[in-house]
Amino acid sequence: MEARTGRQSRPECVGRGVQSERSRAMRLALLSAALLAFGLPSLTLADAGSESIGVSPIEVHVANLSPGDATEFELVIRNQEDSARILVLTIFQPPAEARRSGWAELPDTDWISFSSEDIQVDAGSEATVKVKVAIPDEGRWEGKDWEIWLGVSPQSAEMVVAEVYVRLMISTRAAVNALSSMRIAGGIATAVILLGYAAYHWRRRRAKLA
Repeated sequence: MEARTGRQSRPECVGRGVQSERSRAMRLALLSAALLAFGLPSLTLADAGSESIGVSPIEVHVANLSPGDATEFELVIRNQEDSARILVLTIFQPPAEARRSGWAELPDTDWISFSSEDIQVDAGSEATVKVKVAIPDEGRWEGKDWEIWLGVSPQSAEMVVAEVYVRLMISTRAAVNALSSMRIAGGIATAVILLGYAAYHWRRRRAKLA
């Protein structure tokens, strides 16, 4: 299993891919405006920046995670205000139009957990939170690509709250074909037999020369 963090995402096609990203960004902006109109949290990806909250990395890739296994990574949360704040972490299923092309909705948000769901961060300081990803040990979850967002927002009683999101991309290890496994095992067994046969004849030949 491998967890990769950073600002770069998977390579995407140039041209139509760029247009598609711009179109998704425009739809996301319109959706955020609609949410604000109804007093709901706005959708702000971490790379868009925030006046009060900073989060890194802005995107995390968990690759080749086998069902039944778990992995962890850290989020660094910064309070950029001049007073201490309690920040709350949440898990959010992004709308289909906001997800990357080819990535599906995570089937169960309970597969994601935080070391702490709320954390106090002093003014101008930062704190670290561990995130755990655990996929159930079921064959149906092999070879999947999911996208889920992790939200960070200040604990507030206000109706409108600016919430920052981090993309979490999860890929599970593909199932190994039973026939392929048998062929690999057979190939290894054949190689061992051939090596043993060659070693036997080499020893006999050496004994005759002696």
